[in-house]
Amino acid sequence: MIRRYYVLPLKPEVPDSKVREMIDVLSAADRFIPGLLDSSAGVDFDSRTVLWENTFVDEASYSGPYMVHPYHIGAIDNYVMPDSPECITDNTYATRYTTPDAAQEVRGGIRRVLLLNAIADADGAALKTLAAQPQEVASSAFGADDVGWVSAKGRPWTHIWEQSFTDMAQLEHYLGTPDGMACSSPEGFASLGIDLGSLRIFTCPFELSPADHQSPPSPPPDTAPVLYTITAQIAATDADAYVELLERHYDRFMAGGGCPLLNRWRTVDQGYLGVEVHSTWQIDSLRAYSDLRATTIADPHWTAFVKDAMPLVKGGSRRFQRAV
Repeated sequence: MIRRYYVLPLKPEVPDSKVREMIDVLSAADRFIPGLLDSSAGVDFDSRTVLWENTFVDEASYSGPYMVHPYHIGAIDNYVMPDSPECITDNTYATRYTTPDAAQEVRGGIRRVLLLNAIADADGAALKTLAAQPQEVASSAFGADDVGWVSAKGRPWTHIWEQSFTDMAQLEHYLGTPDGMACSSPEGFASLGIDLGSLRIFTCPFELSPADHQSPPSPPPDTAPVLYTITAQIAATDADAYVELLERHYDRFMAGGGCPLLNRWRTVDQGYLGVEVHSTWQIDSLRAYSDLRATTIADPHWTAFVKDAMPLVKGGSRRFQRAV
């Protein structure tokens, strides 16, 4: 099984209502996606960062149904894809480890996750021993980071240490113990003889759904054509520039992936305080979009659009639809 954490820093000034909306969407993922279990998201107590935890039953479920499922492509990606008017995150990344047993005995409370960069193999081995003998912790799990995709900056973490606490009182008690104080800073770990290149700690509430509400059966492959629609809300003074960037960059990116533009509308001039620009492209299927999504960061037109056009977008929506 695979335990994964998706770290989602929030953009500045995102309203709490939108954060709650994203947390609800992430936490419900195990009700929709086969092979996905124990999905829970929460805001870190010490930063504007959402931590999303989940378990995948195997590598095939992680790289297969999860990546191409409509709930991932539609609901989840709305908040994390940089070309989405609903995106509220920035510089996201995933970290994960593989384990023969990912059962979560503690189903709710406070999750404390330590992302660690061990200097040497001996430090990683010492961390494993420490995590296997937790003091004053409801549950503890540990593993070496084996995330497949690594940015040009390299792998930021070598290990993950999950800690569970039944409530804030137990967490606060642990943090006051010698073990808790030592396992809260690089200097503290150094006092235990463990050298870390870096350390990041996230702490947030978590609540796992009952097992019988998770991981539905796999649906048959969906190969029907879909319409991909982006409605962007723009200041009137920026509308022409946004449309020009759509035509110069995003339409070319979509056409290069075999997704022609079907229509583009904008609200009438002087009819509203702002302008809405509505664009629809045709895609062969959701799976075809998933293939296109994998090319985004490497595509110069997509990256130019995100860099130049998305700062003009004040809101809007991103939807996948089909004719009925």
